[in-house]
Amino acid sequence: MQYAPAALEVAAGDTVVWQNTDIVPHTVTSKGWNSGPIAAGASWKKVMRARGVVAYHCTFHPTMVGTVTVR
Repeated sequence: MQYAPAALEVAAGDTVVWQNTDIVPHTVTSKGWNSGPIAAGASWKKVMRARGVVAYHCTFHPTMVGTVTVR
């Protein structure tokens, strides 16, 4: 139960896709956005437009954390 990779660097305008390969649902939640539950085997994507470091977590599993650096 972790995001892999936990830290990612992308260009502004890139789309990031989170794929849930676990057997339980997860979320990708940050200030201002939330994927909602992502079922096992499903995915969710977001276009990263704002530059900076975005921290995110899973609302179901608070120890699951990650960051996206948008350059």
